[in-house]
Amino acid sequence: MNSLSDIEKTKFFVTGGSGSLGRSIIKSLLKKGAKNIISISRDENLIRQAELEIGSSPVKFKLGDITDTQLVSRLMKDVDVVFNTAAIKHVSLAEKNPREAHRINIVGLLNLLDNSQSVKRFIHISSDKAIGVVNCYGATKLLGEYLVRESNELYNNGKYVIIRCPNILGSRGSVLEIWKQQAAKDKEIKITDPEMTRYFITPEEAADFIVEVGLDEDTDPDKIYYPLKNTHKFLLKDLAEVFVETVGNHLEIKVTGAMPGEKKHEDYIEDVGFSSKEELKKLLSNINL
Repeated sequence: MNSLSDIEKTKFFVTGGSGSLGRSIIKSLLKKGAKNIISISRDENLIRQAELEIGSSPVKFKLGDITDTQLVSRLMKDVDVVFNTAAIKHVSLAEKNPREAHRINIVGLLNLLDNSQSVKRFIHISSDKAIGVVNCYGATKLLGEYLVRESNELYNNGKYVIIRCPNILGSRGSVLEIWKQQAAKDKEIKITDPEMTRYFITPEEAADFIVEVGLDEDTDPDKIYYPLKNTHKFLLKDLAEVFVETVGNHLEIKVTGAMPGEKKHEDYIEDVGFSSKEELKKLLSNINL
């Protein structure tokens, strides 16, 4: 059997591979020399975008759902490393659709775990919302972590690993994408609470960290991993003001009040210093706004 470091001979399976994070993980693997990657996701438009963006490469983009038992069983045959990014991720959508959040985040995860006995490493992407849970999304991510940890006991091989990521800046459905749509339509952007604080990481920073942990032979299954070195913290009002300055449309910032399930201040494993507006400007300059 090849080792995790023998990346050209390693078969990878990325769930949610056409999303912002999944796509970045695939790119990171390709940079390291991966030659065999399978992706599964259920948005055909995003799959086409991913195929066009990544181009001719050793990636097979499959259209499907992680709750599909037969499809997952076929796709995971001979897979060495799984990166599970597929999930219902948005707090407000999970609050309104708890059955769908349960179906994907729990039933889908269990389907992957039940087909993972022969893999060498299973990397489950959890969330900072699993800390101090107050909403449906966070509850599904916390329960998912319990299921992943239990798999280490059931299969007794220490290959199941949890990484808790903060918000992915600029990802599909993130606040920046919503603000772009609001700006184009109403010439204003909406924020729930100016003093709200959030932690975030860019898709590229998250992906590089996830791949590094996934390929490290010494990764500890008893530890929950956090990409602290690349995690940023911001005030919502600062991000909104920098967004307005960046797009240059003299937009109005409208305060609407917190949505159900939202915390004013997110929790993280340790505090991270606030990003300045200059740092936020630099980060937003690398995002297509």
